[in-house]
Amino acid sequence: MADVVALVIRFFHILFGIVWIGAVAYGVGVVRRVMPKVEPPARKAVMRRLIPVVVQYVPGSAVMTILTGALLYGWLGGFSPALLFGSGWGLVLLTALILTITAFAIGMLFGVRVAKKMVLHMEEESCTHQVEFGGMQTTFNRTQFIVLGFGFAIIALMVIATTHAI
Repeated sequence: MADVVALVIRFFHILFGIVWIGAVAYGVGVVRRVMPKVEPPARKAVMRRLIPVVVQYVPGSAVMTILTGALLYGWLGGFSPALLFGSGWGLVLLTALILTITAFAIGMLFGVRVAKKMVLHMEEESCTHQVEFGGMQTTFNRTQFIVLGFGFAIIALMVIATTHAI
């Protein structure tokens, strides 16, 4: 029964992680490249609908990744502080957890906060804050790259953790 519980938790942890980092990668690799080629009125219309979905979907999948990861970490480690903090396996996963929480915090503080401000500017009939809006886009883009970089580092740590015996 314990193996089934671990399998279910691991499945959801991996699923939510794919959704979170996959959404960020899609934003960096596709949306960021396509939107500058779209005519401004259409770009504004798409972004006004896209950003509210993104600021709910991405943080939600991030939270679920963190929760299922922490639960899996404890479950696999038998909730034993000695194993979780005193083994190579436990320390690799603890490092991944810290990086994950850091990536989430950066995404929330800079990405989501700025995206919500961008939507407010897009709601204006004629925005006269182009310079400010451009700065927000730059911050949002940088945040996506940073979170994606953290995501790749976390994935590498997950691979390393699979090579350590529990």
